[in-house]
Amino acid sequence: MGMYGYYYAIDDKLVQQIAAGEIALVDLNPSDLPSLDIYRSWEAIHYLLCGDIADGEPPLGYVVPMTLDQGIDFGEFGAFFLRAEQVAEALQAMTELDEAKLRLRYDFPAMVKDEVYAVSGEDEDYFFAYMLQHFNEIRRFYSQTAAEGKGLIFYIL
Repeated sequence: MGMYGYYYAIDDKLVQQIAAGEIALVDLNPSDLPSLDIYRSWEAIHYLLCGDIADGEPPLGYVVPMTLDQGIDFGEFGAFFLRAEQVAEALQAMTELDEAKLRLRYDFPAMVKDEVYAVSGEDEDYFFAYMLQHFNEIRRFYSQTAAEGKGLIFYIL
């Protein structure tokens, strides 16, 4: 079984309360929230955008948020939150990246060398297409989330 990345769009005030520890993430009902499953692409997309496995610099580091200062104690791997303004910043940064620009950032041999999750004996072009598909889904999800003025929670399960 693999580790899958999940996003949930939630009211920005609720994000604040979760971040402050006033509401536990386990108390939310995920089936009531808009969500996105990016399967096993989470670490590879973060690496593509930030050049490292975690702690990427904003605003691209907000696309697959995995920074300690935005961490929430949750499950085995924790969860990460973004406020509405951070979602909007990430969306703006993503709109500037088309397929050609992403392809220029793509360094498959470095991903293999750095043991990025989900990269193994994959075909280089196939894996890029896999990441691109999920990147585009993330961009659509962030667009909808930003349009509604919501924040989000990201976690790995």
